[in-house]
Formats: sequence, structure tokens, C-alpha cells
Amino acid sequence: IHKKINEIDSYEKINEVKKELEDRFGKVDEDINVYMHEELFEKLARSLNITRINQTKNYIEIYLPKEYNKLINIGDLFMKLYEYKFYRLSSKFNQIVITLDIVTLDKHFIYYLIDLLGIIKEEIESKG
Repeated sequence: IHKKINEIDSYEKINEVKKELEDRFGKVDEDINVYMHEELFEKLARSLNITRINQTKNYIEIYLPKEYNKLINIGDLFMKLYEYKFYRLSSKFNQIVITLDIVTLDKHFIYYLIDLLGIIKEEIESKG
């Protein structure tokens, strides 16, 4: 099971593994679902060269690589994240930092982090 989960690199792969697990063991519980999404998050973060993530009990900070300062339009990113209300943008150590406030989220923070990385990936790909 761990080997299958370690191969997850897309939503399609999550659905494939989830279907296989459900066929073999019944309904997949939330802990396994989170675990599968954590694997996807790790792969996405690695593909975006994100190497620094800080987590506290109230928030998670994602530090974008310095080279993204030239690739990302901060205004565009701000507007995309503004509608979500639980993300904050700042700059530390000459890096863009996105903070996710996790205290009042409706679901596990990993789902929001994956959405965030998708937004970042879109932003970078649209510039390159």
C-alpha cells in the first residue's frame, strides 16, 4: 500500500490508488486520504523547487524560491489568493512567503496547500 501511495504524483493517480484500495478494503478513511494528498503535495513542492516550509499550530508558511521573484507577478498572485481569505502574502529574506492560516479551515490543510501549489504552478507556467 505504501509503495502505491509513494507513486502518487497527480489527482488522477490518487483516484486510481483510492479505487484500488476501496476495491480491496472498502471505503478509504480520511487519514489514508490525507496521507495520499500529503504524497502529492511533496511531489508538487519538489517540482516547484520549494525547499522551505514552516508549520506552527496556527499557520503554515511556504517560501518560494528567490528566482520566482522575477517569474511571478505579485499583484496577480495576490488577486488570485485574495478570494480565499485564508492566505497571506509577505516577503522574508528576499523571498515571497505565502502563509496559510489553518485554525479555521473547513477541511485538512493539505487540500488547501495542494490548491495553492496549483495556483503557483499556473502562475509560473503562464510566464514561461
